[in-house]
Parts: sequence; C-alpha cells; structure tokens
Amino acid sequence: MSAFLALVVKDVRQLLRDPKTMLMVLLMPIIVMALFVAGYGGGGGEVPIAVVDLDGGKISWQLIDFLRNVGDFRVDYFASTPEKGEMLVKKGKVYATLIIPEGFSEDVLLGRKTRVELIIDSSYAHISELIWEALNAAVQEFQRKVSEKYNTFSITVNKRTVYGPQVTRVENFVPVVMGILLHLVPMSLIAVSISRERERRTFEQLIVTPINSSDIIMSKLLAYALITISDMVVTLWVSVELFNVRVKGSFLDLLIVSSIMLLCSLSLGLLISVVSKNQLQAYQTAIFLFIPSMLFTGFLTPVELLSGEVRLISKLLPLYYFLRTFRNIQLRGWTLYETIYEVEVLAFQTIFFLLLSIKLLKLRVE
Repeated sequence: MSAFLALVVKDVRQLLRDPKTMLMVLLMPIIVMALFVAGYGGGGGEVPIAVVDLDGGKISWQLIDFLRNVGDFRVDYFASTPEKGEMLVKKGKVYATLIIPEGFSEDVLLGRKTRVELIIDSSYAHISELIWEALNAAVQEFQRKVSEKYNTFSITVNKRTVYGPQVTRVENFVPVVMGILLHLVPMSLIAVSISRERERRTFEQLIVTPINSSDIIMSKLLAYALITISDMVVTLWVSVELFNVRVKGSFLDLLIVSSIMLLCSLSLGLLISVVSKNQLQAYQTAIFLFIPSMLFTGFLTPVELLSGEVRLISKLLPLYYFLRTFRNIQLRGWTLYETIYEVEVLAFQTIFFLLLSIKLLKLRVE
C-alpha cells in the first residue's frame, strides 16, 4: 500500500510541477464555459435578408414590418427585381431574399390564395433550414394577425410543451460543453502519462520497484482523478450559480454521472497511453478517438437521425450515454434511477478500459 500511495503522490507532484498542464486543467473548463455563454447566452442574432417588393401595397409593407419586428430577420437590402435579389444571395450579401409578388395586397384583402417566394443560400445548410422554418412561422403568424384585422379565414395551431416552458440555448448545450470538458480534456491529459514516463526514462525506475501493472494504472487513475474531479465540481457550480443554468433534477445526480464519465475518460486515456509509443502518438490517438464522439453522439445532430450503422457505432461510445443521462437529469428532471441503464453502461466501459490497460501494460523497457 505504501508503494501505491507513493506512486499517487509522485504523479500528483508531477502534475503540480507543470504550470501549463495545471493551467489547462483548472482554467480551461471555466474559460470554455464562459466563452460559450458569451457567444450563445444572449438573444439570438438576426439573419440578414433582402426583400423584393413587387406589390408595393399596404399589406406587403405590413409583412415587411412584421418580419423586422419578429427578431429573426434583419432586412439589409431592398432589391428592385428578383434577379437583383438573387444576385445579393449569390454574392453573400444576404442569406436569403424574399420576393413579394404583384397583387399580393389585393389577394389578401379579397381572401384569395397567394404566395411569396424565398431564395435561400443552401451552401449554409443549417442556416438555410433555420431561415426556412423561421419564415414559415413568421408568415403563419402574420396571416393570423391579418385575418383578425380584416376578418378573413385562418387556422391557428396551438403549441403545448413538456419539460418547459422554455429551455435556453445555453441550457440546451451545457451537456455538450460538459461532454467536451469531461471527455476530451482528461483523456488527452492522462493519455501522455505513461509515454511521458518512457521518454523521460523514469519508467525504468518504476519497473524495478516491487509493484505490478495494476498499481501503476490505478495510481495514475487516482492521481489524475484527484486533480480533475475538483475542476469538474467547480465547472458545474460556475454554470449553475454564475450563468443561471437551471438543473431540474438533482445536482448530486449530475455530479455522480459526471464523475463516472470522468473516470471513464481517464480509463480510456490510460489505455491510449499504454499502447502509444510516445507523447505525440498518444495526443493524436486521443483526438482521433474524440472525432467519432463529436460526430455520432448528438453533438451536431440527434442520433436518431443518423443511419442504422452509425447508430450502432454511437452505442459503443461513452459520450453517447453521458449526454443522454446528463440531458435527462438536467433538462427533464429525471433521477439517477431512471437513467440507470446508461449509468451501468458507463461504469462497465470504465472497468473494461481499466482491465484492458492493466492487461496490456508491459513492465519492461522496449
């Protein structure tokens, strides 16, 4: 036991002597969270669009004023022809051009069917989809207001939410930010631990001491966990207390699942460190393994929208289970018991990575 504790103390001291590493461990998560809130915590930006008003009537101007006031759009240009409006999109001046046809006002007042046309820059697929959805919603709301004012026919769709009434963008993306901080950062940090020992020739001193591979693996896990777990608690506390992120479930449950994810990431990082020849290889492997997690676990698009083969890959990745559990606790108010399956899978993967690291660690100099 004394030899094991000596290994833990050695690794902790080694980390504390490296100011760059400690700066990354202690400040990076808080800085990332602060930058994220600064970028996404306020009101949404307005998308620049152009308008071609071929009607010039009272109702068309009411529609333009309505679009200006809904907050999603900013009318930067008024083009005289559809061709000029399309050219503004092609040149990147605006993301979309709205064309209001001749006779629009008359058709609305007489209750006749009419239309507007939207030219979208599809090179920005995400933005173009948001513009399309926002414009449809705005037109439907405008139609409702016009029908009330001029006594024309309209249908209203009422929206009812669960787990609401509203989830802010910051609250919606906090699980993603925590996933990065609890997966990429600790995995990359510990991935170089054993390879660094080999490069510094201190690994030779370890293998001549009366310890086994499990002592080395577990001591490094404990040392890095002691350093990073306090940072995890501070990051969660900062997001809740300073950035007003609501947690509908138990804060303790969030700490438990975050701790398991942290241990899982450290275990995977240890496995990378065991099989890597040098620190550069370890860093590259850690980043390479993070890429599928970023693509296939719900970072960019819901997993349910991916192909069947990719969904199978998703279920092999620890971050998939963490994001599901964290979201359910934070946004839906679920208990740890209600997410027990995901927690069990994370715990199983942690143990698997640890045992495999111990098995593959060779106590000899190559």
